[in-house]
Amino acid sequence: MAFASRERMEALDSGQALHVRALRDLPDCRADVLLHFAYVTREFAADRGVEQYVLANLAITGTVLDFIRARRPGFVGYASSGAAAAALARGGLDIAADPYGALKVMDELALRRATADAGGRSLVVRVFNVSGPWLTKPGAFALSDIIGQVHTGGPVRIRAAHPVVRSYVDVEDLVSVMIAAALERSGAPDVQVDTAGGVEVEVGDLADAIRRVLERPEVAVERQFDPAAQPDRYVGMAGQFASLAGDLGIPLRDLDEQIARTAQGMGVSVANHT
Repeated sequence: MAFASRERMEALDSGQALHVRALRDLPDCRADVLLHFAYVTREFAADRGVEQYVLANLAITGTVLDFIRARRPGFVGYASSGAAAAALARGGLDIAADPYGALKVMDELALRRATADAGGRSLVVRVFNVSGPWLTKPGAFALSDIIGQVHTGGPVRIRAAHPVVRSYVDVEDLVSVMIAAALERSGAPDVQVDTAGGVEVEVGDLADAIRRVLERPEVAVERQFDPAAQPDRYVGMAGQFASLAGDLGIPLRDLDEQIARTAQGMGVSVANHT
């Protein structure tokens, strides 16, 4: 069963239609597994203010907690964010300055405690950088933005002069690991991991990889690069997600395949990839 902000029919890639129920009905649902991805995005805070943003997300959290307390599921998987780690690294939760990161930390704690109190197992995955099809905001992040620039013939313009380091995990691999963890009845009662792919990649090198995968070596890359500048490194703790995936028997896609799948999801044809 699927739940979202409102009831609707959702068209799947297969052509089938999926009945999506309203989130408010979740506590009445009888289910033993909950995979929780719902969250109000940062843009809401910019449009309506921090107070309304906090209230909207607390309403989601409250509904999920009501379900856990009422139905006592055996497993709860939660897609948190690397922003939670960043918020904690600053030494304190500042809702006014970073409502998204601060609320993610509080959600993690509340959901883990509620699941433990209900006698269930929990998996919290702090998601840093994802790739793959079904991106809701193509062009908003480095991977899809560079793919779009390469596809249109460039030049690829990288605005950041400082090093920018990322590490990608395919969104389908992420969900597969969460489902496999839910089915692994003998798993640990409370697990928290960061996402990090098989490699860390600086965005200049990412642009080169995208040009290679899309077979567009002629596309120029324009950047004023200072490798000695303070880097922007948004990468989870290496090895945690890969180790969990390996234990669950889920093979993870490498960077080239992730690039190809992201491009195909954006409508870009990629040779030698299906």
